[in-house]
Amino acid sequence: MSAPANRIVVLMAELIPARPETTPVRGPWTKAEQDAHWNALCDAVGTPGTPRPQPKAGRQAA
Repeated sequence: MSAPANRIVVLMAELIPARPETTPVRGPWTKAEQDAHWNALCDAVGTPGTPRPQPKAGRQAA
């Protein structure tokens, strides 16, 4: 009875990956990417041209 159980384990290992595919690690967004993303968000909510908020004092700007 152990032979069929082993076949099932082998088949399951082939069909189901052990871990999900990982996405490549990405560095910080560039200023242009941040601006484009902010503009797209503003357009999506109907407030085009809204200036980006400025970082609060004590926080580092990206």
